[in-house]
Formats: sequence, C-alpha cells, structure tokens
Amino acid sequence: MNKNIQQYREWIDQMLNEGKTVQVPVYGMSMFPILMPRDSVQIKRITFDEMKPGQVLIFEREGQWIAHRLIKKDSLTGLLITRGDGLPYHDEPVTSNNIKGIITKVIKTRSPFAWSINTRIDRFMVWAAPVTGKFFWYVGRVVSRGIRVLSSGPPVTSSE
Repeated sequence: MNKNIQQYREWIDQMLNEGKTVQVPVYGMSMFPILMPRDSVQIKRITFDEMKPGQVLIFEREGQWIAHRLIKKDSLTGLLITRGDGLPYHDEPVTSNNIKGIITKVIKTRSPFAWSINTRIDRFMVWAAPVTGKFFWYVGRVVSRGIRVLSSGPPVTSSE
C-alpha cells in the first residue's frame, strides 16, 4: 500500500479515536446509487452496541477502507454482515474490531439519493437488498461506463 495513503488512514483513525468527526472522499461504485465516486462523507466512531442494521459502516479489509451497509449483526460472535447497495451479494463477515465508524452525513454528492443516509430508508434497504443489489449492480455498471467515457476526454493516439 502506498505509504502516503497508509499515513492518511492512520491520521483519520487517530482523529476518530479522539472522538472527532472526519470528512473523507469516497471512491468506487459499490454503494451506488446512494454514494458515487468523489462524494464526500462525514464519519464518526461508533460502538458495537450502537450499530444498527441499515447504517452505512466504514470498515477495513485487506488494507482497504470500505463503506457498506450493515445488514445483520451477531451479538454472540461479534460478526457483522455487510453489503454494498450496488452489489449483488453480501460481503464476507466483518469483525467489530475492523469497524472504523459510520457515515453520519453526505456532504458533497452527485447522487439524488444521498439524502436517504440515516433515514427510515436505511432499514428498507436492508430488507430490499436481495432485489435492489442486483438491479443497482447492473445500472451502476452502465452509469460508471458513462462516467469513464465522459471524463476520459478525447482518445489519445500514438504515432509509433
């Protein structure tokens, strides 16, 4: 992992440990249509007991920080089942030690659905995930192709 990214995440983690709320950018399409690449979100630390299905958790897996919705928590094992809104399947279980926090607010977004974070719609998304996940996955692929085509500019040709 890039040393600068690692230091940045350590700094964010330290601020969260101090009880601060931090603002960070998000990348990727796994939470489409709620979050889009380059959206900015606020994160705050949360305890296992405070976690509720429907909240969007930030957790670390294999050196990556991931924002996915909490589907189910098992109080006996401390395991959490998460899923990206734009993914067709649940993630592998996450341990509570890997949780960095929850998204409390979407600050900057291109998504018309970002307002739904931390509303009753979060609970609906848990229930609807088996259907909406597959649908959002397909739509997200179409949208992300459009984003790449629009942002890539004119084709570059080589004169070799």
